Amino acid sequence: MRNIAAVTFDLWDTLIQEKPGGSSRVADIRVDRIGTILSSKGLTHAEDEILAAHEKTGQFLQLVWSKRRDMSVRDQVLFLLSSVDGKLAGKLSEHDLDEIEKAYTEGLLENPPMLLPGAKDALADVKAKGYKLGLISNTGRTPGSTLRVLMDRMGILRHFDATTFSNEILIRKPAEGAFRITLERLRTVPKAAVHIGDDPESDVMGAKKAGMKAIQIVHAHDRRADTADRHTESLAGVCDLIEKL
Repeated sequence: MRNIAAVTFDLWDTLIQEKPGGSSRVADIRVDRIGTILSSKGLTHAEDEILAAHEKTGQFLQLVWSKRRDMSVRDQVLFLLSSVDGKLAGKLSEHDLDEIEKAYTEGLLENPPMLLPGAKDALADVKAKGYKLGLISNTGRTPGSTLRVLMDRMGILRHFDATTFSNEILIRKPAEGAFRITLERLRTVPKAAVHIGDDPESDVMGAKKAGMKAIQIVHAHDRRADTADRHTESLAGVCDLIEKL
């Protein structure tokens, strides 16, 4: 009888990776579209104003994230709009806010990250072995709803039995809650689960504190986490590592 019943994966730099300059390109798309929407409502603001508000929102998010907390997309959008003009949100209808939220969240789909080599095969292999699969991902400005669309387009969403994104549960790895919520959804106890990810703190430390095993994906120049149960430079052969736990 094997010891592991469920396997959870990190997303960024474990299964997918941003293209060079990707975040700047997505930010440009986001700012341009928000400006266009505001102008169409007769609320014209200079691109520099919106860009400055976008950057201010990012700084505030970094502060929130440092406390292992997160913000909903709507709250991020409202913060950005208030940073442009304190009264701006009050001049917009619910439909207008929905439009702006869509512009804020979906830029990534026009400049998508790349699927890392071996990711699709590794997920298929782990699933074929009969493990329950979960995803635990911290988000930036792109929420879980958009990332699920991206994962579906990449052909990997179908492998997962549960997907947990920080903007939806309002807590971030390495907080134990992010892992425990996912394991509850998978109906698995921590000692029968392993988490696979690249980050020494968010993935390895978080999983271990939650009572799980941890396999670290170590890229060039990454710091190896001494507390990881296994290390690997790629997802190839990850099934063998899981079987040995």
